[in-house]
Amino acid sequence: MRAILIQHPLEYRLEVQGDFFVQGALVPCSLTVKNHSQTPVPLNQIILDLSLGNLKKFKAKESGAFSLMERINLGNEIDLAPAAQITFQQVFTLSSNAPITDKNVSLYLQYGDPSAEAGLGQLLLTVHPHAHVRHIFDTMTTVFNFINKGESHKDKQTTAKLKAPDSRRFSLVEELNLSANFEEDRTLVLRFLFTVKKFDHSGAAVNVKKGKVEVTRRLEPELYLFGGDFVRQEFIESEIEVALAEVSSGL
Repeated sequence: MRAILIQHPLEYRLEVQGDFFVQGALVPCSLTVKNHSQTPVPLNQIILDLSLGNLKKFKAKESGAFSLMERINLGNEIDLAPAAQITFQQVFTLSSNAPITDKNVSLYLQYGDPSAEAGLGQLLLTVHPHAHVRHIFDTMTTVFNFINKGESHKDKQTTAKLKAPDSRRFSLVEELNLSANFEEDRTLVLRFLFTVKKFDHSGAAVNVKKGKVEVTRRLEPELYLFGGDFVRQEFIESEIEVALAEVSSGL
C-alpha cells in the first residue's frame, strides 16, 4: 500500500509492505521525503503516527476523527538539500488486542508535518482478527454451524455477532456475541453472551421474554496451543461445547 502527500515544497511518499494485517503483526513502513524547492528545507517536525480513526467523522471531515495510539518523530535537525530526498524506515508492532477494521473504526497511519496548513496524510490499515481468534470464529461456523453476521472491536475485545443454527438444540438462542481478547501471558479469554428466550410463568398466561446468559472460558496457552503455535482443535471444540451446554434446550 502507498500514499502521497504534498506539503509544499515537500513531497511525502509512504509505503507499507502488505495489503492487510492481523492483530499482533509487524507493520513495516517506508516514508520518503523529497524537496522540490531550489533551497534547503529544514526537517524539524516530521511525524509518523499510528492512530485510531472514526470512519464516520473521517468521511464527514469532522474534527476529532483520530485518536493517537503511537507516535514516531523523524527528521529532527536535518536540512534536506534542493531536489534531494531522504527515506525513513520504521516498524510498528500491533497489539494482539489491536482494533480490527470494522464499519465504525480502523487504524490509520498519519504522516507529515503537523504544523503544515495542508494537514497530515492518512493511510488506512486494514486489520483482521488474530489468527487464533479467527480460528475460534471459524470453528463456530464450520463445526457448530453458527452464522457469522459481522465482527467488531470495542474495549480491547474482538467480537463476532453469531446467529444460532436452526436446530432444536438451540431453539431458545436468538443471538450470540462471542468476544475474545488476550492477556499478557497469551491466555485467550472467550466471553459468550447469549440472547435467549425465557418463559415467564408469573401471570395467568405464559409470556416469552428475552434474557441474557454469559459464559466465560479462559484458554491457557499451554492447553490450547502446541508446537509451532498451532491450535489444538479438539480442545477448542470442547471449550466451546462447555459454553453451548449452558443454553442447550436438551431437545
